Amino acid sequence: MKYKHLLSRFGLGAVGLFLAGQSYGLGTTADVAVSNAVTMNYSVNSVAQTANTSVVFEVDRRYIVRVNSNDTNWVPAVPGQAFPLATATSVHFSVTNQTNDSVGIRLALIDQGNASVTGYDAPTGVLAATTVTTWEDTNADGIFNGSDTIVGTGLGVLPVLATPTFGEDVTRDFYVTVDVNGGDSADLFETYTLVAAVADASGANIVQTDDAGNSTVGGPAGTVNPNNLGAVENVFADPAATNGEDLGFDYLLNVVGPADSLSNGQASSTSGFRTRVALGIVKHVETLWDPISGNAYTSPVLLSGNDPKSIPGAVMLYVIGVSADSGLNASGVLIDDDIDTALVRLGNPNSASVVIPNPVTITINGAPVAFDTTGVTATTEYFISDCAGGFTASGTFDAGPEIDDASLGTCNDTDTGYVAYLVTVNDL
Repeated sequence: MKYKHLLSRFGLGAVGLFLAGQSYGLGTTADVAVSNAVTMNYSVNSVAQTANTSVVFEVDRRYIVRVNSNDTNWVPAVPGQAFPLATATSVHFSVTNQTNDSVGIRLALIDQGNASVTGYDAPTGVLAATTVTTWEDTNADGIFNGSDTIVGTGLGVLPVLATPTFGEDVTRDFYVTVDVNGGDSADLFETYTLVAAVADASGANIVQTDDAGNSTVGGPAGTVNPNNLGAVENVFADPAATNGEDLGFDYLLNVVGPADSLSNGQASSTSGFRTRVALGIVKHVETLWDPISGNAYTSPVLLSGNDPKSIPGAVMLYVIGVSADSGLNASGVLIDDDIDTALVRLGNPNSASVVIPNPVTITINGAPVAFDTTGVTATTEYFISDCAGGFTASGTFDAGPEIDDASLGTCNDTDTGYVAYLVTVNDL
């Protein structure tokens, strides 16, 4: 989850002024010699004398690496999505070097099943991803293209990056994409943690201990070394994870460690996926009129109190409702619907005076969707409102009879569309 930098409640204005124009990770760069000279002037028997001395120390290296999840809740994953298709969505991590030096950084990816993530909706079923791909978004557009680089195609320690060294206060964006089985249902979850550890300049070897007695996960016991002002010494200064799902990682044994702890040369953050179907579809039917009870509605929105039954001669309303259920676009949406004319007749052949409700509300994927049926009458065969909200009454049944390839166009996030028609229960 996101790390939050907290300012003291005391002297906030002064702190803000002090921090203005400087980054948290910057400071005097490691391996810089700081020299301080002193001059003494005096006189002996009225003769001016001068004496000079100086001291020099090397600035030590303060290792701080940060990992941040840029997602605020589960990222939607649609069954059938696969990297690098445009329909594939990814969890987004950023890794920042706040060390006062350029460093190498190693990455590891942990799959935690459907573990909870602080601040996210509670997970239910487990998503079984077939392939997981971690990639760096070098052009910061959130899509795998151009010069973007695949970092790894699995779990555990990811291969050394082509450009492993991070400069001071450099942030790089990494995404994790999963391939989802086409048969998976909605509301399955998968949780991933990205761990970053400081490494040597090549990025191949993590730094296992520092000079302050700290060690990385699985590393050897640390030793507190005497301060040496003439050499560059290393200190792990990373904070502990603020959320229990932000784990550590043993890069030496390629195994998951406990929750990321204080001053271990690592940092982590967690996000995950929730499956969403690109479109939800429901077929709704209700009885509008029968020859005994009459209409169920006295106006498009007001119930009359009548409760017509589906007896022979009754007029029924069918609505095929479609609702987009993710941030992805579904294009070329076509509806086919078979109609059993041995049991019902199309339309309202008896010319009963039928009142059609407006709106018609249908529950799709657990959410109510209201369809505006303005313009739907009993004089046309079937009615289409495409996902862009364009109403047409030009649909015709083919020789089947059936509704064949009724077009709803492109359905974007939160769009709805429907096909509606009337049938009469056979009374012959």
